[in-house]
Amino acid sequence: MELTLVNPYLTKQQVAPPAQSYRHQQWCARGYQQGLHPISPDSELGTCIGQMGWVGAHAHAHDYLWASAGNMGVILSETVDTKCLIDYDESPRYALPAAIVVKGLAGRHVLLTKSGSRLDMIGIEHPALNVTVIEVEPDGTHYRMRYGTQTQMEIDNATESDNRCVPTSEMFHYLLIFEQLEKHGFQALVHLQPKFLNLISRTEHGHPDRFYSFLKGYEPETPIIYDASDGIGFVQERVPGIPELSYESLRLFENGAAPNRHILYWIGHGTFSRGNDLLEAYKHAEYFEAVARMAWEANQRQVSAEAYSEEIVNCILREFKASRNQSPDKTVEQQEPTVALIDIEPEDKKPENLYNYP
Repeated sequence: MELTLVNPYLTKQQVAPPAQSYRHQQWCARGYQQGLHPISPDSELGTCIGQMGWVGAHAHAHDYLWASAGNMGVILSETVDTKCLIDYDESPRYALPAAIVVKGLAGRHVLLTKSGSRLDMIGIEHPALNVTVIEVEPDGTHYRMRYGTQTQMEIDNATESDNRCVPTSEMFHYLLIFEQLEKHGFQALVHLQPKFLNLISRTEHGHPDRFYSFLKGYEPETPIIYDASDGIGFVQERVPGIPELSYESLRLFENGAAPNRHILYWIGHGTFSRGNDLLEAYKHAEYFEAVARMAWEANQRQVSAEAYSEEIVNCILREFKASRNQSPDKTVEQQEPTVALIDIEPEDKKPENLYNYP
């Protein structure tokens, strides 16, 4: 699959199927509206759609996902041109759960993947088939679907109401976190269901007290990048689409560290990562999945992959912090390297390896 940051339908490399054709009928059922003004690939909305396509294709190409499971969202800083959206009064209106009130997003546009959409298809299909733009109403408890859906009249006249287009079922998490934390670098969120993280979470290393230590023991960059934001936040298994999960995720992102956490792990379910844009948010999910895969495959293939001890990890962090805090105008004298003396323990007294599998 070609990895590109531009959707081919926005650049007119691909065109919509002929009217009255079978494909056109299927497109309309999935939310395509022929009369809307085309989205510019250079607009904020067009750029974010292109990034969604790249993320979905990249995750799929590298086998990061269970099938093509996951979803994404971006809060747009610019108001989308109304000519690109369904008329406000004709757009379907839905209510948020009673526990979710987001008055701070009133009038804002949020780009979300739709429920049931495949992430690996976002970059090669027309955007209206896989994504939607919602607009939050002034009361903060209702929203309108302005893109990627049938009009309310079309929905009322449809014979199969169960096939209507709706945003991802986890949209409540997105809206709550965008409202509360947008100014702290939470403009984009990516939820993936990575295979190797989920596998490790089912092992003896899956307990939250050991999980992060297990991963950073295999990759010294992990503590350097994530310790300042208090590592990875853990949410015990819950039903995905409930408000309690939204508030638990918000609490863990608001950990009081500087910066706020970059990534959460919903135990056994997947990662929920944030960034200033989708590519940055995806980077964090990809990083932890890559570390998990390295650790898992090394153990399964019985490769000698001794994890870094806590002492070595702390030494790495001390050296990294010292190099960052060193004054740039201070002259560093060249010294002969010194070799630290290490006590070699007898074979029968080596500490138990807590990281590798038996």
